[in-house]
Amino acid sequence: MSNNQSFENMMEELEGIVKKLDNEAVSLEDALNLYQRGMKLSAACDETLKNAEKKVNELMKNDEGEETEVSAESDDE
Repeated sequence: MSNNQSFENMMEELEGIVKKLDNEAVSLEDALNLYQRGMKLSAACDETLKNAEKKVNELMKNDEGEETEVSAESDDE
């Protein structure tokens, strides 16, 4: 898995792995390799989502702080 792979691409690949494991006759070795790859993709997607959530929370905190400062300045006038 490359670090350049987008979240959407990782999810698409993960969905393909799930379909292969569900619908195709796969050898045990191939199934284990697909499972391992799927677990890596799942962990990478989870990390990406956690980072995005953290950024959103930081932006929301920054926006709330700016609104409070603007309100305080307006009260002084």
